[in-house]
Amino acid sequence: MGKSGNRLVSALGGGIAFVISFSPATGQQTSLSPATGQQTTTQQTNAPSAPVQQTPSLQLLSQQAQQNPARRVGRAGQQAGTGTGLRITLDYLSSLRHDDNLRLTDPSFGSTTWWENTLALGIVNQKPGSTLRFNLSGLYRVANEPIIGTESEFVDPLTRLSYQQTGANSLFSLLAEYRERDLSFNRSLTDVNLDGIIDSADVTGTVGDQINTRGNLDWETGLNDPLGFRFNYRHRERRYSNTIDPSLFDNSEDLFTATTFFRISPVLRTNLRINYREFEADDTPQTDRNTTTVSTGVSYNISPITTVNVNVGYTQVDNTQRAFNTNTVTENFVWSLGWNRTLPDGDINFRANQSFGVNGTRTNATVGRSYQRVNSTLDFNAGFTRGPFGDISTIGQIDYSYQFPSSRIGATIQRRDDTNTQSVETRQTLAFLTYDYLINPISALSFSANFIDQENEGSGPSNPRQRGTFNASYSRAITKDWALNVGYQYEMDDQSSREVDSNSFFLTLGRRFTLKP
Repeated sequence: MGKSGNRLVSALGGGIAFVISFSPATGQQTSLSPATGQQTTTQQTNAPSAPVQQTPSLQLLSQQAQQNPARRVGRAGQQAGTGTGLRITLDYLSSLRHDDNLRLTDPSFGSTTWWENTLALGIVNQKPGSTLRFNLSGLYRVANEPIIGTESEFVDPLTRLSYQQTGANSLFSLLAEYRERDLSFNRSLTDVNLDGIIDSADVTGTVGDQINTRGNLDWETGLNDPLGFRFNYRHRERRYSNTIDPSLFDNSEDLFTATTFFRISPVLRTNLRINYREFEADDTPQTDRNTTTVSTGVSYNISPITTVNVNVGYTQVDNTQRAFNTNTVTENFVWSLGWNRTLPDGDINFRANQSFGVNGTRTNATVGRSYQRVNSTLDFNAGFTRGPFGDISTIGQIDYSYQFPSSRIGATIQRRDDTNTQSVETRQTLAFLTYDYLINPISALSFSANFIDQENEGSGPSNPRQRGTFNASYSRAITKDWALNVGYQYEMDDQSSREVDSNSFFLTLGRRFTLKP
């Protein structure tokens, strides 16, 4: 299946959960690499019995479940250059939904009923050594809301272009994406900005439109030479329109990283890295921030199964608040230390680092362990963090996935501290749980629960906020080409002593048209 099913997630609206597709092929096990966070595929010697295969129409609805982080644990990524040629698909979804408190107000303004029709074009061109993907989607919505009445509009356009090329001694990848979201109808709790952080802006339940733009450029050469070079550019921009929440403001970030690698021997490698980050925000102080980090490091294989790496550097933060005509420049040392040992059933690791940002120094230390089994993966780490204000708290993450012959469970639980777009240190706890059961080749059940808890650190108000959703759905292939999905979603939003919830029911019909080959 192509990527176009994934793109429909953003077009469909808040938190619709569908069943996942099961293992990619008999005799393969997918896992999440603890060292890089990238998904890998390993061959099994004693593979379990192959799961029940789904019809193409059921797989179309199944792919949308990848929006949930717990479902991404153990899923196989698509690799470049398989040489399968050109593939063009067109996905169509028609969804009817009813919500008793769409705007999450207290008290509710009334019930909302809406009908959406989504079209998504997916193009994949794979050749030996390269892969080109293009996705384009959007939807037409007719909604009957209290007070507003009946309105119809074309909304939530998304376009995405990616290219990957692998050479004998080099790698190149390029990505560009533009996405709009109507926050009243689409309040996903996942990392929609794909920056690795679920920010406070991702948790806020509100009205208005969110426009996300991102781009990545990654080029590396000298993969097999004593001297190698890598350049990475990353751009992220988030804009809002018609919002009423003052915590939502336009912001953008550009990150440039240049790294030189020195491969001194098969077991010893050093590096020199320069990192420059530009951040701009239309917040109250009108923030402009430039962060520069210069570092050097060494990686050494103590044995065939044990690796140690050390990096040291210096960071300077130039922070300007245009509204107050102020400028401050702060700086400090940064460092990181890592130890990893490969075991027969996974690995064990220790990681510690000190980073420096606009609020000061943060130090983290964790110990981790990963287990790889024939039909399950477990990856966890736990430790402590000391923030810029001297507070110490626990951090960690657990990723678990277990696949039965006809069902699957997944869980991601995380506790972390970070700096949000408002330049505030934030502590957050996340939990994503799923269970999917394939009844037979044409029908399946899916359940998921997502919860996020955030609060600010430091001497200011903690501003606690919580969001949660629960989804239950049933999917069935009506014909070879058409599939149906019916379900229920509960959503809660608790922030600033304001707790509201909503209940919604949905019915979706979907089909994938394969235009080529």
